[in-house]
Amino acid sequence: MLQTKMPDELIIVDDQSTDGSLAIAKDFLAEQSISFKNCRIEIISLQRNEGPGHARNTGFLKTNSELISFLDADDLYHPELLEVASEAFEKENLEFMVLNIMFLPGGEIYPDLKALKKYLQPLSENLYEVINPLKAVTSPHFIMGVGSNVITKRRWLTSTQYRTDAYLNEGIDFWYRVLKQILYRTAIGKIALLSGNYLHVTEVKGSLSRKTYAHFKEIDFPPVLSRYQNSKDLHDRLLMGMVGKRWYTYAIKSLKSPKQKILFIGHYSYLLPKYVGYKIRRLLS
Repeated sequence: MLQTKMPDELIIVDDQSTDGSLAIAKDFLAEQSISFKNCRIEIISLQRNEGPGHARNTGFLKTNSELISFLDADDLYHPELLEVASEAFEKENLEFMVLNIMFLPGGEIYPDLKALKKYLQPLSENLYEVINPLKAVTSPHFIMGVGSNVITKRRWLTSTQYRTDAYLNEGIDFWYRVLKQILYRTAIGKIALLSGNYLHVTEVKGSLSRKTYAHFKEIDFPPVLSRYQNSKDLHDRLLMGMVGKRWYTYAIKSLKSPKQKILFIGHYSYLLPKYVGYKIRRLLS
């Protein structure tokens, strides 16, 4: 689907796909060559499949534009997103924008704006400045890093990379680190949330979110839990609590047998005292 404002560049990374999607992309670009005449296009075919983190890191290294976003193959931008986002960055002096998500085919919409009301200051239609961003994004009602739902300025990504050995919540880990860097280095630019369902995330059968496991050790350990396990920073701990709860819920739902559920809980029981502490901090903060 073409955008009302075409991108300045389009970097396509094929991570050894087997579904013919690369050929489909090439055919589409050829058919729409006039529409993309002012867009620099580069296609990168990786020699072996190394996961989403490696693909995104590789693609970013080829970019030159001021604003950067990642789009997964099974997700879709509203045709006006790039136009709306670029205008918002310029008009409102933004540094970082999180997009709300509509999941398809179910139609669920996240995040819950009502639950986040105290963190959101309206700027314009569907656009909110996020007040106290680190507290907001560690809320269980917020979603950042799912479906690559972030747009930011290129300069904030030059010193941060995705974990290439992580396949679960690697986006949350990446974008949280980027956000902390922005907040520590500038007090001028704004952090924003764009509602309006400009990003549609497809729930694909057999995807990680719908995968089932025969053994609990097959479930990836979220990088956030290992990265901040000994951190004394309040927001790091709140993030661990939020991700830990989602991970626990995901694991119990995805494990096939009751025995494996019990083994999972027993194996990671050392995290429970920390998790309880995080929940108390959330209630008190």
